[in-house]
Amino acid sequence: LTNLAEAAPGGGGAAAPPLATATASAASPERPAARGALDGSLEAALRVAVPGEAPGFVMASFANSALNDHLVNFVLCAVRARAPFVIGAVDQAAFTMLSARRDAPTYVTPMAKEGASLDGSNQHSSGSWKRFAGMRTGEVLRMVRLGYSVLHTDIDVVWLRSPEPYLMCSGEASRPGGEHGPGSRFECGPLLSADVAVSSDNMSPGRDTEGRASYSAGGTFNTGILFLRPTVKGRAFAEEWHANVVSPPPGSRYVSLTSDQQVFNHMMRKPRQWPGVDAPHGSAVMREAWDGGRVTLGSLPLALFLNGHGYFVQRADLRLKVSPFAVHATYSLDNHDGVAKRQRFREAGLWLADGEEYFRGRFLALNASVPPAVAAALGAARSAGQSPNHIGVHAAALRGYLAELRDALALARALRRTLVLPRWTCWCDRMWSGSDDIFHFGCMYPGSQDGKFVPFACPMDHVLSPAAWAKAEVDYRDAAILDQPQLRASGAVVDVGLEPRPGWTRKAGSLPLGTSAAEARELLKPLAATPVLRLPHARGLLCSIDDDAAFNSLADRLLRIPTWCAKCFQPCSKELAGWLPAEEIRRGGGWDKMSYCMKVDVPPKFDAGGACSLNVQP
Repeated sequence: LTNLAEAAPGGGGAAAPPLATATASAASPERPAARGALDGSLEAALRVAVPGEAPGFVMASFANSALNDHLVNFVLCAVRARAPFVIGAVDQAAFTMLSARRDAPTYVTPMAKEGASLDGSNQHSSGSWKRFAGMRTGEVLRMVRLGYSVLHTDIDVVWLRSPEPYLMCSGEASRPGGEHGPGSRFECGPLLSADVAVSSDNMSPGRDTEGRASYSAGGTFNTGILFLRPTVKGRAFAEEWHANVVSPPPGSRYVSLTSDQQVFNHMMRKPRQWPGVDAPHGSAVMREAWDGGRVTLGSLPLALFLNGHGYFVQRADLRLKVSPFAVHATYSLDNHDGVAKRQRFREAGLWLADGEEYFRGRFLALNASVPPAVAAALGAARSAGQSPNHIGVHAAALRGYLAELRDALALARALRRTLVLPRWTCWCDRMWSGSDDIFHFGCMYPGSQDGKFVPFACPMDHVLSPAAWAKAEVDYRDAAILDQPQLRASGAVVDVGLEPRPGWTRKAGSLPLGTSAAEARELLKPLAATPVLRLPHARGLLCSIDDDAAFNSLADRLLRIPTWCAKCFQPCSKELAGWLPAEEIRRGGGWDKMSYCMKVDVPPKFDAGGACSLNVQP
């Protein structure tokens, strides 16, 4: 998350099964701090975060009040993980909010003291971002100078466990037989030689686990999780890193760079070479980093410090049977902002910042199901001995999801209930941009295909735009809410039966297919007090609704697939012919061209004259 991005209201979504689902209040009693101990200085915050006479390990993050919800989530997760941390408040409002809590060691950064006005931009080329990047590298340097081992972390990182035992190679975990002891899969001893260790934007946690630094060297280093030790070399690097961000030497290769991450990557690599740094296969550290070896650079294992694609899409932690320390919300789609990242965390059960009121109310849940067209396509692929993981199946699934969502959302509005989105299944990944050939890699993001994770549980931003729903101020929840204890109690959820109109007889909790919103409202009145009504599907559910004009306008904005584009390895008319009809390839601009953008029509509108308008053909 860009620590300067503007936060916006929004709601839940659909996703992978949660690692842990918890409701947390705005304060946590696990690690109380005396309110008077925080006087706005860095030194006071560090004393609260790391009690004792000697400096030790500490995590450091920075954000302003535009990201208050992410700040609260960061604090609650870090406290639950029992990881020592400080937060540099980038404006006075953030310091006031955090210092009022009992669990958030915080201080006033130079930007906050100056009353700096931030433009809210998350673009690396913006003036705000450059100033922020210079400030945070300077603050990390201050902590390293004070003798602390500093793990810099972006605010859009959820900490599941404390990384201190691994990074400091201390405690039971480092001993023989321990999780990170000698001979273990992620042995901590070799990383002790690293003055600096960094996370990665690479796509394969599996290849990273095998190759370690040799694999990490070939990708982009991500300073959103960056560890610096207060060694002589570590301090020297922190000094020069900060200097190259705020005042690069004239004519140097750092002058045109716009972020601390770009400067870090350039510093660590030999000029005009790629990757410009390397390591033996399986090594924890790289050779000749920063001017031929002025620092020993280590790689933070991707499986333990997971990026957004590795966790939210691949669920590499489950496949590799590891318990990660952190999840960094990179590779979020839509607007890549606070709304998109909050959505990813919520649907994975990693968002603790919602109050109890978020879980109260009456809900209409749409159950996940496989549309008949998709079931037929899956059967045909298996009968032919082909993989069903391709763009044809995925496009059919998205059409079906939107069609069902039309009726589920309309019924939720008619019943005055909040819609709970299902955990949809995706048969093709979605890329950050359409600049590569995903078809050539089994419909998986290039570089991640060894994970063989398709099909997978779709994050919401693979099907819908969280930003569009937030802008429309349409309240909704993600499927993870149904894992809450209060909604798992007996009688909290009632499954609504759907039956064809011919032969249907009126009974409690049952609707005829092709009903109207008014009829459905009347039939479900006896269940008005039930917290959750759950639909098995919504195919052919509604014929008509009361507010067709208003709803049609709303649906036209909300029920749209986000932009989905990819390159073709050969002309798309040839590469996609086995999966898509020729006309669909033409619509996507791929006929005799080398790129394709999927077109999925919005569901049919409800008829203004009251005629029956089903979401599927009978």
